[in-house]
Amino acid sequence: MTTTTRRFTAHTNEDNVQAQRKRELGHIHQGKTLLGWSDDDYRFHLRNLTGKSSSSELDAAGRRKVLAHMATLGYAPKAAKFQPFDQAAKIKWLWRKVGEHGGLRDPSPAALLAFVGRTTGTGVADVKFLPTLEASKVIEALKAMLDRAKRAQAAGGAHHG
Repeated sequence: MTTTTRRFTAHTNEDNVQAQRKRELGHIHQGKTLLGWSDDDYRFHLRNLTGKSSSSELDAAGRRKVLAHMATLGYAPKAAKFQPFDQAAKIKWLWRKVGEHGGLRDPSPAALLAFVGRTTGTGVADVKFLPTLEASKVIEALKAMLDRAKRAQAAGGAHHG
């Protein structure tokens, strides 16, 4: 009997790597401030955890180690404040729009949750509990449904399949 191991390969590009580095360094500096560390405290923690004296010298593993340590001390990075339209709100809005264009047999919240379950293979009590990736799948499926409903409506309700 042969066992096949599937390995996950991360496909990253340099822009993503640099953006992640910048974000993590920002979180480290935010943590330093919120934890009330002096420059000496900060350098002590960096040296103690990573052997480096400046966060700019840290690799990804070092940055994760520093952030994990800060988390044990009660620091949680603040997410970006700008969230004009979260995914759950977008899903509900798209569902309503599909219904307005005649694309749903049942526009109820229960039917939305059933749709989410069929689309993601995961049942949730509320769309706000969907992980980002699954929510994105639902949003894309709803956009496609909305396009079809709009086309069918424009064609006078006749279904051209």
